[in-house]
Amino acid sequence: MDKIILGILMLKRITIYEIRNIIKLNFKSMCSDSMGSIQASIKKLLAKEMIIYNEFVDNGINKKVYSITPCGRSFFLEWLNTPMDITKTKNMELSKLLFMGFIPKNDRINIISKVIDNTKKELEYLQSILSSLENSEYNKSRYLEDLQKDFEYMEGIIDATGNEDIEKNIIDINKFENLTLQLGMDTTEFYLEWFIKLKNSIESDV
Repeated sequence: MDKIILGILMLKRITIYEIRNIIKLNFKSMCSDSMGSIQASIKKLLAKEMIIYNEFVDNGINKKVYSITPCGRSFFLEWLNTPMDITKTKNMELSKLLFMGFIPKNDRINIISKVIDNTKKELEYLQSILSSLENSEYNKSRYLEDLQKDFEYMEGIIDATGNEDIEKNIIDINKFENLTLQLGMDTTEFYLEWFIKLKNSIESDV
C-alpha cells in the first residue's frame, strides 16, 4: 500500500479521497481500497517524512492535499530499481485447491463454478479499466498541462526518468500502466481457461 500511494503521489498532488478513488478504480487487484488502510499508510508515510500535505478550506470544507517529498521520491525510486520477484506473491486461497480432494465431487464442481464466475467478473472489471484508459486522451492532455504548471513535480519526473522530454515521460508512464493491466488480464484469462478445463475434467470423471 505504501508504495502504491508513493507511486500515485509521484504523478501529482491530491487529496486522500482522490487517492482512494484511484486505488478503487485501478488497483483493487493489488491492495485494499478501504479508507482505514489508506489512512494508516498515509500516517506512516507522514511520520517518515516521505510525504507532506498542504491544508486549505474549500467551500467551508477543510482539505488536505498530499505530495511526495524528496525523501519519499528517493525511497520509491530505490525500491523501483530492485528486480520484481513474481514468485513472491502468496495466495492462501490456493490451499483450497490443494485440499479439494477431501470434499465430495458435487461440492468441488459448485466451488469451481463460483471460482469461474468470480474470475469472469474480475476479467470484466479489468476490461472496463482498459476501455477507460483507451478513451482518456483528453485527461492525459489535461494532466500534461497541469504538470507543466507545477515546476517542482515536473522536475521530479524529469530527474526520475533522466529525460527532459516531459511528454515522452508521460507516454512511457502510461505505457507501463497499460502493460501492467494487460498482464493482469492475461493472467486472469489463463485462470479462467484453466478452471473451466478443471470443471470439465471433474464432471467427466466417473
